[in-house]
Amino acid sequence: MSTDHETELKKLKYGATAALKRAARRARELARQTRTKVVVMRDGELVKETPPTERKSETRKRIG
Repeated sequence: MSTDHETELKKLKYGATAALKRAARRARELARQTRTKVVVMRDGELVKETPPTERKSETRKRIG
């Protein structure tokens, strides 16, 4: 694989990851506003969770 191609793939990967994180944040925010649950993966299982009401309690963990 050429270096240009690898660089382009990395850009796409990071862009897609950033977009997914933004979408997840927006989904949690909307769930907070509407007092509904969000579906998340925990320990390999799908579970419904109520997002915390305070943004401060939301922790960010860098993956990768």
